[in-house]
Amino acid sequence: MTSSNILRPDWSLPNNIEAAVTLRDFGNLATHVGDDPALVILRRRHLARALKLATVPLYLNQQHTNRVSIWPNREHTSDALIADKPAVAVVLTADCLPLLLCSKDGQHIAAVHAGWRGLAADILGQTLRTLKVDARQLKLWIGPAICQRCYQVGNEVRQAFSNCFDGRSVEQAFSSDGDRWRVDLPLLAERQARDYGLTEITQSNLCTACSADRFYSYRENKDRGRFASIIWRKS
Repeated sequence: MTSSNILRPDWSLPNNIEAAVTLRDFGNLATHVGDDPALVILRRRHLARALKLATVPLYLNQQHTNRVSIWPNREHTSDALIADKPAVAVVLTADCLPLLLCSKDGQHIAAVHAGWRGLAADILGQTLRTLKVDARQLKLWIGPAICQRCYQVGNEVRQAFSNCFDGRSVEQAFSSDGDRWRVDLPLLAERQARDYGLTEITQSNLCTACSADRFYSYRENKDRGRFASIIWRKS
């Protein structure tokens, strides 16, 4: 479901869990990209009102790490936030993967920011280990991110994934493009999640670069803005 500036994922959730993604028209929600901080704060407040959030969202200082924050505490830098009580978890992206997780009983939520560096550094695995929930009891939504057709990388990226993924996953996620490669990050995230035992995985199949009129995309438009992927537990 989509409003004029907020997308609701097509994702089956427990009754006490909700999720949303802001669209480009909502405006930039990151404070570190040169935007007027006062305007960013106003947008964040507007988002909380629009979604009727009862708990204040906790925004992370993301730096492509594999560090995880546990709500309500925020590490100096981290790229995932988990909670086992009513809370709002948010990650900001503009081509990287936003990964949203919840347990089937509605008790646990997590939001993960995963660019290629974070995914190769096992941010997803670190999040799952910190959650301490049987992977078979988790649901994962892989949000809007750059698709394989739009994402050209160098050999160092392929080598990084060769060091942490099995050969079959790497071969299927990378296609040759001269002396460069096209990489399918959403597929790699799904493969990694399945290797950890998750079975309920939903792909948004939305590309930020193909749909740069709807999402911020650094690769397509050199956008400095970021959109938000949010999951929250209401009770």
